[in-house]
Amino acid sequence: MDRTEFMALESPKKAEVLNALMDEGKSQKEAMAEIGVSIKDLVATQVMFSNSDGRFVSKAVGGYSNFHSDNTGEAAK
Repeated sequence: MDRTEFMALESPKKAEVLNALMDEGKSQKEAMAEIGVSIKDLVATQVMFSNSDGRFVSKAVGGYSNFHSDNTGEAAK
């Protein structure tokens, strides 16, 4: 799989592909190099490497969320 095909995948599938390469005995960096992606590419698509698990995980969150419900610009009195 090349970089273009990989980047077209959904985030959970990206993690699966990278983990499959690691299951073949490749390291984190070797798996990324085989596909031609960087850490920056993965972070942009919400795929992270979990040091505690030693696996790639998808942290994909869909949609936009605004945690500040008050956008009036007025301070509480």
